[in-house]
Amino acid sequence: MSTLNSGEFQERLFADKCRRMHTHLLGTRSLLRDIGEYNRTKWPVHYPLARVAHNGLKRSSSVRSSEATMVDTPQALRRAQTTDEIPDSEARLLDGSDLSVLKLDLRLSYHAESDVMGSLEESSIARLLDERLAQCEGHIDKLLARIADKSSKILVTGDLNAGKSTLVNALVRRDILPRDQQPCTMLFCEVVDASLNAGVEEIHAVPSIAAYDRNDASSFVRVRSEDLEDVVMENDEHFQQLKIYTNERPSEHGSLLHNGVVDVALIDSPGLNRDSLKTTQLFARQEEIDVVVFVVNAENHFTLSGQDFLLNAGNEKAHIFIVVNRFDAIRRRDRCERMVLDQIRDLSPLTYAERSDLVHFVSAHEQLAGGSAAFARMEHCLRSFTLEQRFKSKLAPAQRYTSNVLHDVCFLAAENVGAATRRIQEINSVLRDNMPRYEALLEQRTDASQWAEHVLDSGCAEVRRHTAAHLATTQLHLQDAADKVAYGGLLALWTYAENVLLAIVRHVEHEVAECDRFACFTIQHARAELAELEAQRCSLGELSDSLHVGSESDDVTSVTASQIASIGTISNALDTAQLELSDFIDLDLSRNWGTLTSLSASLGLFASKSVAANAFSLLRLSSSVGTTTARRMVATAAVLIGAGSVFYIVSDMDATVRRKLAQRVALMLDAEGFVEHHAERLTTEASRAIRPFAWHLQHNFQRMVEAEEHKRADHLHRRRAAQDSQIYFDELRAKAQELALAVQSITADL
Repeated sequence: MSTLNSGEFQERLFADKCRRMHTHLLGTRSLLRDIGEYNRTKWPVHYPLARVAHNGLKRSSSVRSSEATMVDTPQALRRAQTTDEIPDSEARLLDGSDLSVLKLDLRLSYHAESDVMGSLEESSIARLLDERLAQCEGHIDKLLARIADKSSKILVTGDLNAGKSTLVNALVRRDILPRDQQPCTMLFCEVVDASLNAGVEEIHAVPSIAAYDRNDASSFVRVRSEDLEDVVMENDEHFQQLKIYTNERPSEHGSLLHNGVVDVALIDSPGLNRDSLKTTQLFARQEEIDVVVFVVNAENHFTLSGQDFLLNAGNEKAHIFIVVNRFDAIRRRDRCERMVLDQIRDLSPLTYAERSDLVHFVSAHEQLAGGSAAFARMEHCLRSFTLEQRFKSKLAPAQRYTSNVLHDVCFLAAENVGAATRRIQEINSVLRDNMPRYEALLEQRTDASQWAEHVLDSGCAEVRRHTAAHLATTQLHLQDAADKVAYGGLLALWTYAENVLLAIVRHVEHEVAECDRFACFTIQHARAELAELEAQRCSLGELSDSLHVGSESDDVTSVTASQIASIGTISNALDTAQLELSDFIDLDLSRNWGTLTSLSASLGLFASKSVAANAFSLLRLSSSVGTTTARRMVATAAVLIGAGSVFYIVSDMDATVRRKLAQRVALMLDAEGFVEHHAERLTTEASRAIRPFAWHLQHNFQRMVEAEEHKRADHLHRRRAAQDSQIYFDELRAKAQELALAVQSITADL
């Protein structure tokens, strides 16, 4: 009864350890998913790239020599080294003591210069790491399934023609699987006890392992025993697996498959180095296996493919059951045993540490022929390892794999904390170094914008001032232009008047054109100043686009009067101006009567003197000639005086025409706002010609400032991301360490 109670206690204890391991596996998987999500969306996880050693690349081992201790007391997590802490003499892509499960080995060959990692971008490495994380999640899912499965699976694997099928036959003591001197196994063959098939011995060829159900005849094909060899050797229908239900012939220690404790399945596999597809399938299949029995041909020892398999399996299986078959064919057995053990010591240190129970030199043929003590001992050790040491065979692989994953997570977290810290320091340094330049650029932008506005405003003001003053003066002195017209006499007076009007119009046009030329000069000068400012801006080196308008050969400062000339005529009034009769008659006698007044005054004075002096003579004359004659004489004198006045007026007609036309044109120009119109027009044209250059200069300075601000914003964004990542990976490291301690607390002790 006490024994039964002890057995129940052991089962409950093992179940509790399975439950705890299940919980920690779920936590580890959640951690990996979180890392993958963070890697894809927020921060590409920094992957440590060590330098390649000059003495050539060493094969990285996933099993550390320092782990030559019992898995029951897993090693504590070491502080994760950064790449900078790795000595130059030991530098290579990645050392096994740094990463194991999350290691990305992208070496093209084993030459010292082969460093594919160094040539990859950070984003590419992050994608590869994301794929590796997904693979680890899948592996953890398989570990969860293995822990939940009450049965145990034993994978019998090894190189081609190592005697794997013979070993399986020897273990069940029946000649079930076909044997040949040539490689014959082409698919996985799972041998289980017939009690799992209602005691019926059958062979099921399974097209899809995931869909297989022994109660569903559509999920498998029954194979006759006599056809088994052809199916195993050829597999023309590409079955994934053979399920062989058999009744085992128990040994003296009892049945291995049907032992009363757990159901055991023996899985025979194709040879490792048959082809790459089978090897890949075998590597993937071992993740679903609790116990690996690696069969070595004593004549060949461990091949490269066998070593790679053991290194890969060592990520989770610290203990691998190794059977050196065909040992009876070796002449110097001590030498063979020593050489094989030396290889095992390098490939699986913990297996070597327990070599007396885990490494066996046997001959399966001898066992089938009549029995072998070495084989019986091997069988007893395998039974003990599978059934009695279930923690070591079933839980320890999950514990080891989880510990390796968490160690790698701690290492990557430490690396990323360091990388984030370095990036923060670099960004802070860049921000400090760029701040004086940024402030100077802001000051230069302000000064340049203000000076550009000053150049624009002063140029426009100068054009307005000059145009208004010049055209006002021109309007006041229009008669000066008319004085230059030759007078052809009274008979050509109309033609003369037309010429005078034309001369005045042309003079006004000439003066307007002169104002246009002054405006062009002012524009060119303003553009030259702005072009000089643009050249100074370009010398800052941020933007190379110059202040350029037109083709490459154009002078950006050149402008012609025709480009800013008035569209149409300079004055609507001048276009409609016609000669009028009033242009020939000056009713304002204030100008012409000055001369006439002088003449009249002289004549009056002369007449008054004559009348006063000769009054008595006139009286005597009038008395002698009579009154009528005297009146006629006075009338004649008046007519002569009037005729002289009219002659004088006619003789001054050219001056009257010039004066009247100049006055009328001036009044017409003043009435339509001629001076203000052209002052406003040229000011607008000057502004239109100068402003694009000022805007271009201001725009380019603004672009420089925006580019600098964009850089600063990008730096600040990257610094925030680095700070967030620093916090995230620091917390991640703490979580991984806490979870690792919890995983290590699960031991084989009671």
